[in-house]
Amino acid sequence: MASCPPPEPFLDMPAWRDFRKSITRNFEAHDHVVIRGLSAEGGGAGLMWATLPLASRFRTYRGHNVVKHFRMSPWTRDLSHTTRDGDFHTDLNTAAAPPEITAMQCLRPDPGGPGNGVSRVARYTDLVAKLRDLRDDEALSFLHDQEVEMVSDLDAHAWRGRIASENRIRFHPDTIRSAFRRYGNGLESVEPLLKRLHQAAMTSSAEINLGAGDVLIVSNHRALHYRGECSVRFTKFPREFETREVYVLHAFSAHSMDLS
Repeated sequence: MASCPPPEPFLDMPAWRDFRKSITRNFEAHDHVVIRGLSAEGGGAGLMWATLPLASRFRTYRGHNVVKHFRMSPWTRDLSHTTRDGDFHTDLNTAAAPPEITAMQCLRPDPGGPGNGVSRVARYTDLVAKLRDLRDDEALSFLHDQEVEMVSDLDAHAWRGRIASENRIRFHPDTIRSAFRRYGNGLESVEPLLKRLHQAAMTSSAEINLGAGDVLIVSNHRALHYRGECSVRFTKFPREFETREVYVLHAFSAHSMDLS
């Protein structure tokens, strides 16, 4: 687990204290925050600094890497890189202790402009309120009462339990589908529920368009996030193209532990 650097003179500056208060206040009030106009240079350093007010430890990948770079591609089905739209989800949901924060910074916006590669955040409380308005007791029971298996096709991690409890949610339709396929259960029993949950999350969220340098920080315990369909502009078919690129990191707050 990588610790955040502590440059004391900078952290004592009034501008930093005001920034930290603003980020913390908005994040706690809305379970996400958007920061505009940061620099996208530095290999994700700006994203780390933007996340620092909310976390003291970063999750590491492949050694000591903190920031991951995702570039969309028309030639892959990988969920992190495909140009197809995704599902509302939380990250690393099969881990024993998923990180509390998902943060992403736009390196290059979608060449298709507004309407492509948009992000959305559906707060858990808003999703539940929407399902109650719809009187969808079956979907609410699926979230709160039923034990669900989730497995990752990328590693050996698996998790079983209730999707939502104690105002926390862990959810990814793809890991639920993977579990149904792995254990020979028919997907027809769960797909209608997943579709209704997606529709409820869509109607209880709003589009977020990120420009170059903009940062979106989302609670990975209290909200679901989503990325819409992306476009591609070919400069030399089939391998040279412009597309959406983002930096992503995950973080834990000071009181949490990574048990995965």
